[in-house]
Amino acid sequence: MTTAPFSLAPRPTAGWRGGLGTGFLLTPGGLMLVVFAAFPLGALIVIGFTTNAGSFTLENFAAMLGNPVYMALLGRTLLIAVCVTVMSIALGWPAAWALARYTRPRTRPLILGFVIIPYITSQLLLIYGFVSLIQAGGPVMSLLSGLGLVDANASIMYTPLANILMLIQESVPTAILIMFSASEQINSSVLEASRTLGASKRFVFTRVVWPLSSAMIGVNFALTFVQTVGAFAEPAILGGPGGQMLGNTISTQLLSGAHQQFAVAMSLVLLVAGLVVVGIVTGLLAWSRRSISGISRVERLVS
Repeated sequence: MTTAPFSLAPRPTAGWRGGLGTGFLLTPGGLMLVVFAAFPLGALIVIGFTTNAGSFTLENFAAMLGNPVYMALLGRTLLIAVCVTVMSIALGWPAAWALARYTRPRTRPLILGFVIIPYITSQLLLIYGFVSLIQAGGPVMSLLSGLGLVDANASIMYTPLANILMLIQESVPTAILIMFSASEQINSSVLEASRTLGASKRFVFTRVVWPLSSAMIGVNFALTFVQTVGAFAEPAILGGPGGQMLGNTISTQLLSGAHQQFAVAMSLVLLVAGLVVVGIVTGLLAWSRRSISGISRVERLVS
C-alpha cells in the first residue's frame, strides 16, 4: 500500500529576473511587517528591559517569573489556549471536510458566507449574544433545565467553562476556513486509489489525509493559539474570578499606568511561552507527517 505522494525533487531555481520579481512582490508586505510588527516588538523589548530612569534591568522579568500567582496564571492561559485550539480544530475539521467533499459547488459560497459572519460582526456583540444564550433563563440553560440536567435558575456565567466555550465559538470559523482549504487540496484520486487497494478508513486517514493535512493543521494551531492566548475581553466578561487569563492582568497593569514596564515584561514572557508551544506542536506535526508518510525512510534510502 502506497502512501500520500510527496515529491523529493528540488525545485528549479529562478534566474535573476525571477529573483527581482520575487523581491518586488515581497517588498510591500515586508516593509509593512517591519514598520508595524518588528519596530513595535523592538520597542516592547526595550521597554521591558529598562527602568523608569532608562537603565537596563531584569527586575521586571524576575518579578514575573518569581511570582507563583503570575506563573499559575501563565500556565492556565496556555492550557486554555491549547484546549480551545484543539477543540476548535476537532469541531471545524469534519465540517470543513464535509463542505469540501459532499456539498455542491453552487452551495459552498453560501455556506462559507455563513461561516465568515463572525468576522464581520463586532466582538462585543458576539460576546453579549453568547451571554444571552447561557445566562439563567436563556435558551441553552432553559433547554438543559427542561431535560432535567440543571436547575431552573442555573447558569454557567462567570465560570471558566463559559470563557472556554466563547473562545471556541470564536475560533471554529477559522478552523473551518483553513481546514476547508486543506481538504480541497487533497486529490480525490488519491483517496479513491487507497480504497481500491483495500485500505481501511483508519489507514486512509493516518497514511493519506493526516500527512497531507498536517501542515495546514499547524497553520490553524498557530493562528488560533496566538489569538486565544492573548484574549482578555472574553475572560473579563464571562470568566469570573476563576476564568481570568494573563491578558486580563496585562490589561489592568497597562490601564493603571503605574507599572508599564512590568506589564510589557509579562507580555514578552507570554509571547515567548506561546512561541515555544507553537514551535513544539509544529515540530510534532512535521515529525508525524514525515514518519507516517514514510518520507524519512525514503530520505534515508536515498542518502
